[in-house]
Amino acid sequence: MASEPSFAHAPGRWWDKWASAHSFVATAEGVRIHYVDVGPRDALPIVLVHGWPDMWFGWRHQIEALSPKYRLIVPDMRGFGQSSAPRELEAYGGKNVTGDFAALLDALDIEKAVFIGHDWGGAMVWRMCLYHPHRVLAVGGVCTPYTPPHDKYIDIDLVVKLVPQFAYQKVLADADNTGKIFDSAPKRFFTAMFRRNREFAKDVKPLGVVAMINGLQNKVEHPMYSKRSVLLSEDELSYYVEQYSRNGFHTTCHYYGTRKIDFENEKNLPKILPHKTLFIAAANDSVLRPEMAKKMPTVIPNLQMKLVKDAGHWVLWEQKEQVNALLEEWLQTIEKPINNKRHAKL
Repeated sequence: MASEPSFAHAPGRWWDKWASAHSFVATAEGVRIHYVDVGPRDALPIVLVHGWPDMWFGWRHQIEALSPKYRLIVPDMRGFGQSSAPRELEAYGGKNVTGDFAALLDALDIEKAVFIGHDWGGAMVWRMCLYHPHRVLAVGGVCTPYTPPHDKYIDIDLVVKLVPQFAYQKVLADADNTGKIFDSAPKRFFTAMFRRNREFAKDVKPLGVVAMINGLQNKVEHPMYSKRSVLLSEDELSYYVEQYSRNGFHTTCHYYGTRKIDFENEKNLPKILPHKTLFIAAANDSVLRPEMAKKMPTVIPNLQMKLVKDAGHWVLWEQKEQVNALLEEWLQTIEKPINNKRHAKL
């Protein structure tokens, strides 16, 4: 039986111990990508990719656990955190985002790395395997199942009809309007968004994402907006608010508007992922439900699937010990290439 997770928080801005690990790389297109580089430089390189509404900091508990043994390269995706935030929607298709990852490896003189992503980061590391397969040593996804490129375009209205819990994606795709709502009350937004599924008394009904957004806009009072979750400390919550004050939320919402762009770019990409793969599902994720991954074995022949119980979407924090153990167990099976320098092979 799994032990109850610990929600004790280290005091203060404990992550400042990685202050010297922050750096930037500029891509050929002029996009500036912020990343944190922690761990032995000669160790197996692992790129950890965050989702929405997150940034490099979402992986803090994994950095703490895994960095003594592995080289962890943890970027802010374009549009997030300290990375560049182009305003145009076209900048956020998977082809451009995965190009940033390749540019990051180039700058660090790394030929191949393990890629692991959560939420949108999961979607992007799957696409990294399609756009840049020779740069991926192995791949892992947390919560987000792999979906192969589609043969026919599926617009957001049909997606919501087929998968009703994705209704919030149509709201987020309206980046101009929704971004302004979040920018008007970032602390209330993050307080509502980052939490376990069950944190209130039985007579308090949690708000779904769409209702939560409407509540922000209409200044509704609900405990979700004012009672901080046990998942993060007040200092950690404040860090999210501070970091999102740089560029706001507008460009982060663009990821939800690229469906047509990605469909056109992915027409000639393969559907099968040959890479060594780990997928971790969270049993209580109400949006990215574990059963959505049931077809993954048909398109990923070298796949391990794990389920973390008593955890929702923020499983990286809620069950950090379990997630860290699963990652460590899987990473131990991956052999670092003897010569993994990019420029040595030119």
